[in-house]
Amino acid sequence: MLELRNYQQRSLDVLESYFRLATQHGANMAFYHQTDNRYRAVPQLPELPYICLRIPTGGGKTLMACHALSIAAKEFLQAERAVCLWLVPSNTIREQTLAALRNRQHPYRQAIDLLFGGQVSVMDLQEAINVTRGTLTGDTCIIVSTLAALRVEDTDGRKVYETCGYLMDHFSGLVAEQEALLEKGEEGVIPYSLCNVLRLHRPLVIMDEAHNARTQLSFDTLARFNPSSIIEFTATPETEHKPDKGLFASNILHHVSAAELKAEDMVKLPIKFEIRTEWKEVVAETLKTRRTLEAIANEEEKQTGEYIRPIVLFQAQPKNQNKEPITAEVLRQSLIDDFKIPEAQIAIATGQTRQIEDVDLFARDCEIRFIITVAALKEGWDCSFAYILCSVAEIGSARAVEQILGRVLRLPGAVRKQHDELNCAYALSASRRFSDTAMSLKDALIQNGFQKLEAELFVKGEEAQPTFFGAGTLFFEADQVVSEKPDLSQLPKELREKVAFDQKTSTISVKKVLTEQDKAALEKCFTTPEAKQAVEILYHASHGRKTETKPVEREPFRVPMLSIRVDGQLELFEEGHFLDNRWKLSECEAGLTESEFPSQYVGGESGELDVNKQGNIEVQFVDQIHRQLRLLGIEPGWDIAGLTNWLDRQLLPHDDLTRTEAMLFIHRLLSQLMESRGVTIEQLAAQKFRLKTAIAAKIDNHRQIAANDSYQKALFSADAEIEVGPEVCFEYSLDRYSANYYYEGPYQFRKHYFPLIGELKDGGKEGEDKCAIFLDQLDAVKYWVRNLERRPEASFWLQTSTDKFYPDFVALLKDGRYLVVESKGEDRWSNDDSKEKRAVGELWADRSKGACLFVMPKGPDWEAVSTAILRKSDG
Repeated sequence: MLELRNYQQRSLDVLESYFRLATQHGANMAFYHQTDNRYRAVPQLPELPYICLRIPTGGGKTLMACHALSIAAKEFLQAERAVCLWLVPSNTIREQTLAALRNRQHPYRQAIDLLFGGQVSVMDLQEAINVTRGTLTGDTCIIVSTLAALRVEDTDGRKVYETCGYLMDHFSGLVAEQEALLEKGEEGVIPYSLCNVLRLHRPLVIMDEAHNARTQLSFDTLARFNPSSIIEFTATPETEHKPDKGLFASNILHHVSAAELKAEDMVKLPIKFEIRTEWKEVVAETLKTRRTLEAIANEEEKQTGEYIRPIVLFQAQPKNQNKEPITAEVLRQSLIDDFKIPEAQIAIATGQTRQIEDVDLFARDCEIRFIITVAALKEGWDCSFAYILCSVAEIGSARAVEQILGRVLRLPGAVRKQHDELNCAYALSASRRFSDTAMSLKDALIQNGFQKLEAELFVKGEEAQPTFFGAGTLFFEADQVVSEKPDLSQLPKELREKVAFDQKTSTISVKKVLTEQDKAALEKCFTTPEAKQAVEILYHASHGRKTETKPVEREPFRVPMLSIRVDGQLELFEEGHFLDNRWKLSECEAGLTESEFPSQYVGGESGELDVNKQGNIEVQFVDQIHRQLRLLGIEPGWDIAGLTNWLDRQLLPHDDLTRTEAMLFIHRLLSQLMESRGVTIEQLAAQKFRLKTAIAAKIDNHRQIAANDSYQKALFSADAEIEVGPEVCFEYSLDRYSANYYYEGPYQFRKHYFPLIGELKDGGKEGEDKCAIFLDQLDAVKYWVRNLERRPEASFWLQTSTDKFYPDFVALLKDGRYLVVESKGEDRWSNDDSKEKRAVGELWADRSKGACLFVMPKGPDWEAVSTAILRKSDG
């Protein structure tokens, strides 16, 4: 089974937290608690959770959707099974999704089977019309369809709303509350339709690429099925919210950045692109690039055993009656006649010609190395051997290339290659304007879910060559993307006429030959090594010289970690050093207080838990769903042993506890609840999911108390051998600096170690941006890094008793010392969490023997940082 990548798990953790909050506070308040953003309810579905996870192309949306289905069922519906409407944008993707989910050997199906105990049925709309009552109540049922097929105008859609004799059994024995849910036909007659069957079961809706489905008509269609919640997965969610114009913005709960995908080896980045003025020159350069890549791939196979056959995707022009385009057939003939490519290596994939259907492009005996298309690869096609996109005409717009560009992004095997050339993608185009091509590629990446700053960072092109027109007159133009805004106002007038900066695209362009003096003056307008290198490239390009674009060399940034000496060996200090000893849960207090598990849960009262009116309505909506689903279920006869066993299984894994310890604790807790509150085991079983959450929190609280005791002994006892030195260090790496978003404020930072500053908000409520600016302006600071939260592979951290602590900023001082700063609001500076972080930070600094400093300013007291630096320097 495929394991979730770190960014996927982080996204699903956010989803799980949201659904837990939604059961207490409703969809609206839960979204605000989670994101600090306003929730935009759909008028037709005002109370249900309708949220979006934004995942770039290549991010594994379908695997995440499999896990999201289980999270929604267990955390929101609080049920062991669910009915799911899995909606996809096209019939092609519908067929692919059905095939994957039906195949018990496929990782997607394996994930769902594991999450639902193998009780899973997958079907299309036609099969769903004949589904039995036993299947819907006994299995997790996934119905895969397009949204269009559910509309009344569609032939299949009409059948969904019509009476079907096969479904009659679903409507026997219904109570009045259930009948009230159903659509009624003429004279109030309830049709025995699939639509009404689904209305009874309150389906979860998974929306694949949902940005195409946020219209009034789509919402009307979805509302007819009475869903319990809707989860969108898309690279490009709708961001405009203008209900009067039919535009409804997605509620983006969490988004994943392209940098996170790159850090997990999911995608090929950067994209290296090159232009030529004539299309046959582009083809020749493409063939040369592919031959080079294949030779490198052969070396890779010798070293690792992994087979890769790099494939070119040629984008030809559509047929046009008014001109002679470079069609797929014209390009194919040129490859054969002009470049002597064997016919067996070429395949055409257009609307009329589909030569790669049912072909295993990963097979060793497959000869195909060139695929010619116009746009036919844009839906559902996926082959990670595709490394090169070649457009034989100008890339006129992002829309023309966005889908096909996404096809060359996936990294084979999702494993980083030994040869860096195989970790990149390549794009070549027939064009006369370098900047236009670059802009189109960047816009296409944004349409594939990249952020604007990432698109700037990950598109890297070769500079343009000078072109001669007329007798000896040189008209030159070259462009380079830079990561900072230059101040050109101080340049001499003659040089200012040669240079222009486009703030919208962060592009500096040069129109005439640069002298050495011009180059030196222009370099002074920039502060970062990357920008100065761009000026160097433009200088050589203006003289007709092609230069190699090499990464800017940075000195290694290695930060000493907190270490412990065990049996004479120095080891990185982490949770294993204090959680090894099993603790006695069975000896801990087992009662649940009213705040931990309110009596109203088992007393049949309505769950109005929020203070505002809208929240009350939403929580009633959640309780109504739970009650309606219980009416459908057939609960087994419960006794205390059976419920104890069920709860323990739900709490697995608990590696620090034996099963006997856990079972004894749960049994004692249930017994106390029944005795102290006078409730029956059946009443507790009816709320078993809420009970599970309360017990898990209780056990975790006991676990934290035990862990803190062991932690204090391991770190702060007299015989603890804690050290900080150069033997155990963390080293920052650009490839692993996987920020979720980037700073876009007005301040131009000069000393950040990486080109982009991750996860720093302009005007953030914690004032972290002000702290960053203060550090950037400190003369004592050589460079600094915005340390990323929950990225152990990318960030410096210190172990606490409960988890890893990621300080906000890590800096290297000019005198060689290390400075760690944790920005903390005044209201939280004195709480237990902050006290523990200060204690471990100060211990780290103390054991470094003066090499390291730790500062936690109280609110905006940034001068505490300066004071610490000066005090240690003077001392």
